[in-house]
Amino acid sequence: MQITAQARQVIHTLGRCFRPLLIYHLFFSVLAFVLLAPATAWLLTRILSTTGHPLVSHQEMLNFFISPPGLAWILAAGSLTVLILFIHHAGMIIIAAYSGMGRYRLATSALWRVGRRLPGLLALAFIQVAAHLLLAAPFLSGMGLAWKFLLGDYYPYYLISETPAIFWIFLGVCAPLAAGMLLCNGLLYLRWLLALPVLILEKKSPVDSLKRSAQLSRGYLRKMAVLILGLALIVVLMPALLSLLFEGLGGLALGWLPENFAILMPAVLIFLSAYIILAFMISFMGTAANSLLIHHIYHSTAGISMERPGKHAPASTGILAWGAEIFLLIFALSQAGFILHSFFDFQDQVYISAHRGSSMKAPENTLPAIEQAILDGAHYVEIDVRLTSDGVPVLLHDPDLRRVAGIPRAIWELTLDDVRRVDAGSWFHPRFKGTGIPTLEEVIEVVRGRARLYLEIKPSPHTPELTRTVVELLQEQDFIQDVLIGAMDPNVLREVKQLEPGLGTSLFVHTAIGEPDRELLDALGLRAAITTVRDIREARRHGHELHVWTVNSRREMSRFIDMGVDNIITDYPDVLHDLLQERAELSHAELFLVKLRHWLRN
Repeated sequence: MQITAQARQVIHTLGRCFRPLLIYHLFFSVLAFVLLAPATAWLLTRILSTTGHPLVSHQEMLNFFISPPGLAWILAAGSLTVLILFIHHAGMIIIAAYSGMGRYRLATSALWRVGRRLPGLLALAFIQVAAHLLLAAPFLSGMGLAWKFLLGDYYPYYLISETPAIFWIFLGVCAPLAAGMLLCNGLLYLRWLLALPVLILEKKSPVDSLKRSAQLSRGYLRKMAVLILGLALIVVLMPALLSLLFEGLGGLALGWLPENFAILMPAVLIFLSAYIILAFMISFMGTAANSLLIHHIYHSTAGISMERPGKHAPASTGILAWGAEIFLLIFALSQAGFILHSFFDFQDQVYISAHRGSSMKAPENTLPAIEQAILDGAHYVEIDVRLTSDGVPVLLHDPDLRRVAGIPRAIWELTLDDVRRVDAGSWFHPRFKGTGIPTLEEVIEVVRGRARLYLEIKPSPHTPELTRTVVELLQEQDFIQDVLIGAMDPNVLREVKQLEPGLGTSLFVHTAIGEPDRELLDALGLRAAITTVRDIREARRHGHELHVWTVNSRREMSRFIDMGVDNIITDYPDVLHDLLQERAELSHAELFLVKLRHWLRN
């Protein structure tokens, strides 16, 4: 099996079967959108319903995943995901093997053949996912034990932000375990790589297909790894290169156009349509090349010569002959039109929330950081509230004082007098030496009439009265209208609404599995990495705001402004304030082109 020969054969087959492969890709895309993805989501949601609520925190997910329903969810999610990939690849393998018929007939025939083998494909996916999970389990268990014994007493945020020596020791212990897991699972993946074409083309059972694949791949694992990794690298790089090309050449060309929407609109529509078509084609060709590579490796290792295509059915004439291409063009134009329409919202109405105050200029969750946030133009000052042992709400993010004061004691073990003696500023800079941890009451007096509070309640089993204490203080201070209560625990927000219906609530979500109870919410606060346009549309549909955290680069700020989020939580409120001011001074045509460039970069 020569690597260069395999690459040439893949390119040759891709050219020969291009149109039926493209048609099948379109068939599959529609099928996945209409049926496969919704069915998968429904099934996984049913399994998740055993918990009674969505999972929005690391601890909830960890507890769920090590439970029997959680393990079932992982197995089901993995199996269904692999099944969808198998359906995609299997059809393309069939097209490469039976290419002697008309392009539409070949694509529909491939879809039909895949449908008939669906039970076998599902069983193959299930066996492979279960085997990979079992193989990874000892390594993951070792990492879990290392975490428990080395880092179990540390708050995760402290480890990430301060990276103490014990953290590097933990990484040193886990590195060989992770490498061993990748090696073992990678070898298993390569040994079973050919099971799919065996099952589809030789019509063997899933178990026999895996055995046959292991036999065929013996002695070829290194070459197979080079081919698969090489193709994967190309597939990953191509979209990035496309974005750079369009951002550089296309963005420059559009920048020369006059600020006349009669000219600008058609030009941008064509530009976006071309980009969407090329992006779609890159995605298609990456998938097709991967399928054809597996097909050619199978034939090469099995010692079977590739079937030469028979006489093709006459190409039909008229619109039907170009049906796939016309469909793709219509799809690109419609998507480009939708994107173009979104650019016409010229109102950058975004609230600025200073994350723990201006936490890049002053120690977080302190009065200097809050004062600076107000000076920097923040509409909201986001703070974290915990409870002392004598029941006083104070500002602190972590459960202990290790990170901000070098004291490894939990806040609920200290009285307010103890907290008053803590220096929470020296860790940030010597000029803040002696800066203390403020109480919530002190913060209210500072921000009253100047800014609003975005108050995140940090619950703990040690302080079950925290939420009630905070709400009662807000009521006593007559500070209900100018505060938004945030939490990662929906139960906290439910208690807030019961105690004071007039308080606004925001559910913070780090990584969600399941659908949150939106009836509780006035806002949904998503981590930047998981926020999509779909999330914004869902927020609009349910009548609540969409907030995003923590966004610190101008580029990302611009992206979320263009997406239409309602509130950006940032460590740099001054940067966001200046960006909004700059955008406000642009003409509509200039802002239109700015949004286009930001869209290309993302």
